[in-house]
Amino acid sequence: MEDQAITKEKNQTTTTVHEAEHTDSELYKLGMYITAAFALVVGGWGLICLSSSVLEKGSPVELLKNLFQAVTGM
Repeated sequence: MEDQAITKEKNQTTTTVHEAEHTDSELYKLGMYITAAFALVVGGWGLICLSSSVLEKGSPVELLKNLFQAVTGM
């Protein structure tokens, strides 16, 4: 009679390079969307502030005059 070894095959999960690269690209996409959303919020806030200052001064020309006076000190 021949001796036969009984072996159990373990289910091993292996990660290929392609899968790791795919995960990294998804994280980069997520970071890009978060950055774009933050830039959109900051840009919107800037437009709101600029429009409120134009409404307070009355016209864009007055706003530019006051900006020039503030920068030069005249």
